Amino acid sequence: MTDFFSRYHFRSFLEAFVDPVWVVNRSFRLVYMNPAAVKKFSLNVDSAVGKFCHQALFENSSHCPFCSLEQVFSSGEAKNTNFTLLDTDGRNHVYSLSNYPCSGINGGVDYILAVCVDKSEGADLFAEISRLQGLAAMGEYSAELSHEIRNPLNSIEIQMSLLQRMAARLPADDTASFLKVVDVVRAESRRLNSLAGDFLQIQKSRRLILADCDPFAVVRNIAQLLREEALEVHVDIRLCLSEEAVWLRADSDKLQQAFMNLMKNALEALAEGKVAEAFLEVEGRLEDNQVVLTFADNGPGIPFARQAKIFDLFYTTKTGGTGIGLHLCRDVIRAHDGEISFVSDEKGTVFTVVLPLKEVQ
Repeated sequence: MTDFFSRYHFRSFLEAFVDPVWVVNRSFRLVYMNPAAVKKFSLNVDSAVGKFCHQALFENSSHCPFCSLEQVFSSGEAKNTNFTLLDTDGRNHVYSLSNYPCSGINGGVDYILAVCVDKSEGADLFAEISRLQGLAAMGEYSAELSHEIRNPLNSIEIQMSLLQRMAARLPADDTASFLKVVDVVRAESRRLNSLAGDFLQIQKSRRLILADCDPFAVVRNIAQLLREEALEVHVDIRLCLSEEAVWLRADSDKLQQAFMNLMKNALEALAEGKVAEAFLEVEGRLEDNQVVLTFADNGPGIPFARQAKIFDLFYTTKTGGTGIGLHLCRDVIRAHDGEISFVSDEKGTVFTVVLPLKEVQ
């Protein structure tokens, strides 16, 4: 038993620690640092040992605000404390510092062994969980609020219709001005109603009703629905879809919503950019047990400065846009365990959707 607790074995035990460990004497001076501590604080052992721990390790001129050494020396009981420190990677790390008393033959505390553990990963995970819980709560609240908002908006729409009919009784000179005000109110009311509807869709975007689904058939259906709109803005919709039968477990309504959003965005960008010989080409293929769909247009592209934000909620580059569409689109794709990405320059934009090919039932 005595051999096991020899100084050599104790030292080898400390040096095997992956976390920084150091020992201080009653004068708060370093007497030992394990290799992990030396690496963590980028110190030379020979120059660090003998210095005050707050000077050598934390570059403080006085005791650290989280220091519990004096308490441990006087009480003989271990103490644990947490603190944050700006690390060499430029991030604030959360550390747990435990100070353990090392008693001598006479029973007094001669040394304190300190063990420092980086808890940042756990702290980041907790922060992310808290953030997601907050977003979930906000989603529930926004859904309820959207329902409440739509009721008075529907009432406003009815009242505007009545006012529009009453305009016929006004003098001819006043009718045009009156109807102009009514039209503005109705347009804004409808925009708010649409926004409330988008909020409700966000809440439902990850609630999937799975069934056997042909994603290429979904694209063909959307192309048919948009054909008249595309003709009006002189855009050629081209489909290059694999003829091979493709079936996956998916929510076809949600996929239609996502694909529709991508295709309508392309049509609007091409119309706004007044592109000559404008086209939207949708290609679909099987690749490595995945369905890969690309939505390519020859529009003016997305400005580089805006590209990092286009999936952000409420961020929009369109006049009258809500900034919900692409965020919702990404939610739907991710709910299907898929991914969406894009590349864009002055020659056009290509969105790529990848969906795992799961077995149908």
